[in-house]
Amino acid sequence: MRTKHLILILIGVIIATLVFIVFGPAGEPNDSFKHIVVQTHQQLKEFQENLRVGLERKKLELDPKYLLLLGFTSPLSTKDDASQQPAESGKQKQVQTDVPVTSKRELQQQQLMAGRGQAAEQELLLLQQVEQKSQRKRITTPYNNTKSNFTIVSYVQEGQVSSVILLAQNIAAKLPNESLLIYDLGVSEEQLRSLNACCNSSRCTVITYDLSEFPSFVSDQRTHAYRPIVIKDALMRSKSILFLENCMRIRGSYRDLQQLQNRALVAGVLGWNTPTAVSSRTHPKMFDYFESDAENFIFLRMVDLDVVFFADTLFVTEKIMLPWLKCALTMECIDPIGAQSNGCKFNKKPLYRYSGCHGYDASAFNIVLGLTWHLDDTKYSLSSDGTKENLFYKETLEQAIKILESRRRNNSDTSDHPFTED
Repeated sequence: MRTKHLILILIGVIIATLVFIVFGPAGEPNDSFKHIVVQTHQQLKEFQENLRVGLERKKLELDPKYLLLLGFTSPLSTKDDASQQPAESGKQKQVQTDVPVTSKRELQQQQLMAGRGQAAEQELLLLQQVEQKSQRKRITTPYNNTKSNFTIVSYVQEGQVSSVILLAQNIAAKLPNESLLIYDLGVSEEQLRSLNACCNSSRCTVITYDLSEFPSFVSDQRTHAYRPIVIKDALMRSKSILFLENCMRIRGSYRDLQQLQNRALVAGVLGWNTPTAVSSRTHPKMFDYFESDAENFIFLRMVDLDVVFFADTLFVTEKIMLPWLKCALTMECIDPIGAQSNGCKFNKKPLYRYSGCHGYDASAFNIVLGLTWHLDDTKYSLSSDGTKENLFYKETLEQAIKILESRRRNNSDTSDHPFTED
């Protein structure tokens, strides 16, 4: 009770003091009140300045080391970045980073050989085994050899091998003369052996790509920030690519695919749009990083990334891949605070309002496309009016596992797998 009385008395004293400060003696200038006004005005100015600085910090930048890993060696590609390094400097940097590792390894070997007998030899053998194992974990260096004309590209993560095996079989059956490039993003040794056993022809290649050189959030399956990395690396290996999620299957003919490929070579990017507005599937904070606003995208249809054609042109590299990768490698851009991948509410009116469900890399991709083509989706996408379903279809991971298990049991029933059906 005493504590309550003391608190009430203290509150009364504070209120009386504030009243005295504000009103003060009649007819006398109130310096305290003026001081409060001045301080408040200064704080407001500081808040506005901090807000302005905060917005400026939302400009996308990319660390030069990531530019080199992704093959951006042209001064044109890095003109917006603080440091511009040509291809030669990138190679020099790579050599310089490799030298200390080699020197350290040689030093360890010399120390071990100078050790005591059999124990030293066993330790050296163990060191070599660890090095051989770590070679698989090394990131793929930028590709600069001869490019193929066209490649189908996908990726596989832990637990998805069944799906990508069926994709490889689907491509071999429908498009036997086309190359398939599969990016291993961290499957186990056992699953990798299973994949290599299936992908054992000259038309099928598995590349182990280690994402650990990039920020840790890039590997998050929720954000899919690794997809633009895979696509950029594939574009260094081929003049044009068809990127497929490993759950997608082809049912169209080679002629259909070739027509789309020719159109993609002209446009640079070609996908299929959906009825959903970009503003409905994009967290409002992502637009700040592209110096735009959600209201500009309320009538722009969103292109999904299940099936997309890309051409390796300077236009695509500079205008599409570079800004897309800058966002994908900036956590606050690709994954704004409050973003989530589920809980979509598309019944909100108007329908272009943010649904509460963020598209992460797909959202960034669509913002870049919209800004590049001035919000005209006919320049880079086709309408999903049934043409996509005539050419492609989706097979869930659960279906893929079931199909492979049936085949292992020598089950001849093919009704579970419709890709052989016309």
